[in-house]
Amino acid sequence: MNYGELEVLHHKVLTKTVVDFKFDELQGLKLFPEERIDGITAKWDILSPSREKGAFRIPGEPATRVELSKVATRYATCILMLLEKCLDEATLAWLRSVGTDDVTSARARITQEQAELDRIIQFTKEWAAWQALSGTLTIDQDNLKLTVDYGIASEHKPTASASWATSTTDIPADLREWKRLVAQDSGLVAGRAFCNESVMEYLIKNENVSAMLGQGQMREQVAQFGYIARFMGLEWGVYDAGYKDGDNFVPFIPDDKLILVPAENVFARVQVGTQEIPTGWNETSKVFGKFSYAVVETNPPGINLFLGENFLPVVSLPGAIVYADVTP
Repeated sequence: MNYGELEVLHHKVLTKTVVDFKFDELQGLKLFPEERIDGITAKWDILSPSREKGAFRIPGEPATRVELSKVATRYATCILMLLEKCLDEATLAWLRSVGTDDVTSARARITQEQAELDRIIQFTKEWAAWQALSGTLTIDQDNLKLTVDYGIASEHKPTASASWATSTTDIPADLREWKRLVAQDSGLVAGRAFCNESVMEYLIKNENVSAMLGQGQMREQVAQFGYIARFMGLEWGVYDAGYKDGDNFVPFIPDDKLILVPAENVFARVQVGTQEIPTGWNETSKVFGKFSYAVVETNPPGINLFLGENFLPVVSLPGAIVYADVTP
């Protein structure tokens, strides 16, 4: 049997399968709308929207000339990911079978392996998204050293006036100051706050938060959502997801950090590039975004399953983000 001619192993079928995978539990990527680019070089503009008050005119006077916007353009190489699995002999035997049930089992096994590979890539993208919101994305592998500075000013990486772990800290005052930073430096309004369960516990136990919110409303929100869902004009998201680094679990949002962003997803995006993949003997095809293909091996006989994506989170409005340390 010529494995390369099987529909289930065709690159278009494999790629369509992975494109349809969804990981709705990953909250960081929801802040980064996807933007396709041709190639693997990300390019984005750093915007600084005007907050100037315009001049008035009287009848008969010419228009007031306004200077062109000042835009800084940045470039960086996308993060390239390509993962591989070797199909086991049981799956190969199912593919060789003429029985419908066996072919269905083989297709299900291949889809399962694709889903596992894609999950690794999407969790890596999620990690990259939260790193971008911190201001710097750093990769330190033996074979790859990469740092992307997103231009988030030091003023937008503030520390709390006092540790939020102390119940008497004036948390509302810190939030007012940090929301003001977003308004002054981006022209947008901070509408969402993200933290993990540790920081939310500080809010729930804080005397000033309790006094402002009221015990009744606090109890109602905590009973309904498990945490304070809305406070100080912010929709709060508590996010305890993370990734495994060896035997260690690492949360995407550290225990001492709070992130403020606007309600609209206009400050950042994730650029996804292209990849040439093999489609036949000495043939390749360019694909955008996620891709998957299979390669038949001859010694020993087998099929290697590949899945990959080239991407980079980019931030075009760094003034719209606050990445705060709440336990200095």
